[in-house]
Amino acid sequence: MAGLDINLKPLKGEDNAALAEMSGAIDGNTVPNFQNTLEEIQKKGVQCLILDMSKIKYVNSTGLGSLVKYADTFKNSGGGMALIKVPAKVKIVIEMLGLNAFFDICADLDSARQALSGGLPGNKEPDPPPKKIEKPKTKKKIPGGAPATAKAAPATTAAPKSSFTGTVSYPFHINCESCGVKLEFPKQGSFKCPRCHTVVQLNGSGPTFSKPAGTAAVAVSLPARAECGEGLLHLATTVCAAKLGGPALDALRLSVHEVVQVIQNSIYAGNPDGMYHVAIDLSNNKAEIRIADHGASVDTARLPLYFPNATRYMDTFECVAHPKGGNVIRMTKAG
Repeated sequence: MAGLDINLKPLKGEDNAALAEMSGAIDGNTVPNFQNTLEEIQKKGVQCLILDMSKIKYVNSTGLGSLVKYADTFKNSGGGMALIKVPAKVKIVIEMLGLNAFFDICADLDSARQALSGGLPGNKEPDPPPKKIEKPKTKKKIPGGAPATAKAAPATTAAPKSSFTGTVSYPFHINCESCGVKLEFPKQGSFKCPRCHTVVQLNGSGPTFSKPAGTAAVAVSLPARAECGEGLLHLATTVCAAKLGGPALDALRLSVHEVVQVIQNSIYAGNPDGMYHVAIDLSNNKAEIRIADHGASVDTARLPLYFPNATRYMDTFECVAHPKGGNVIRMTKAG
């Protein structure tokens, strides 16, 4: 059974930064040691931590959840966390789950130092996914999806300038920049995507996309595979732990696990190429998880049979079948 060794080295010329050379595995057996060590590193005043992953043989979903947790912790302290020399098999899992939005993945020590200091990317590996996971640069159309009618939206944070160069005529159609669903606008105004809740300001010059003020959203797209479902479970637990705890967090974990099993085994009937899209929002002491797929529609009259735990333990649970196939699932739990 592989253990985990962590060798901390100070970085010359940096009072609040350090390099952690690691070897072994980050999994359920070694995560307590990993977390305790990072807690001690923070107590020493380290705000920027670089993890040398070159000798890491394995990282499971528990380890990934810890990486995300402490990346957020270091960021909140005014610093950050970067990974260097990540083995290909570990990097693939991180990218597949979209977790590289939480920390910089760099080629070497110099590029990691630049990334954490806000400098140029230097030798950082090319073409990483966008930093803000809720607003990817590439627009993706949901296969088989019919246009969704955008809903009236509340006030938002300052909207970015629109890159739209076409002509606006009504009804107006465009793909949501956050989740890719095709939207239909009956008139100009402020609207909200029904799938990911991105706010769209529409006028004669075109649309602008932004998140509502006060929300903290995480969005990922996953293939219907067992390892991805396990990764989502740990990601949802880590993110929602900021608002929930105790029985409420346990109920959410149980419900997410149940929904993932239905998606894998029933909605996509074991097809690992089926895709589903997840958004996690935290606001008003409540966690909200929305999941959209394009597989077989669930019989809404039999939801308690498909989702006995989610319908029982979540504060709200909805599963709406899309008229052209697929489902939109929404569930909430208050802390």
